[in-house]
Amino acid sequence: MKLHVLNKVVSLLIILLNLYFLPYTVIQIYTNGGAMGFGLMSLSFTLSINLLLIPAILIFKKRFENSIFILILNSIGFIISSLIFFLLITTPNFE
Repeated sequence: MKLHVLNKVVSLLIILLNLYFLPYTVIQIYTNGGAMGFGLMSLSFTLSINLLLIPAILIFKKRFENSIFILILNSIGFIISSLIFFLLITTPNFE
């Protein structure tokens, strides 16, 4: 598989994951982390996942589409964010 195609696939997966994490981050900020504020502990993880949007969008520029560094950054970010996504989806809600 060519490098620019792999870059675009990983970037699209990061953008799709951020469709879940962007509203989650906004809700956590808006509600001040819930009743006791424990939701703010997850805010550092979700904000770092939201920052992965920057290199994911840069891939669609002609200048960065063959960048190996951005591919490695996006791949590591995708693996970590998909693990956090799995943990957030499977954790029961105690409210």
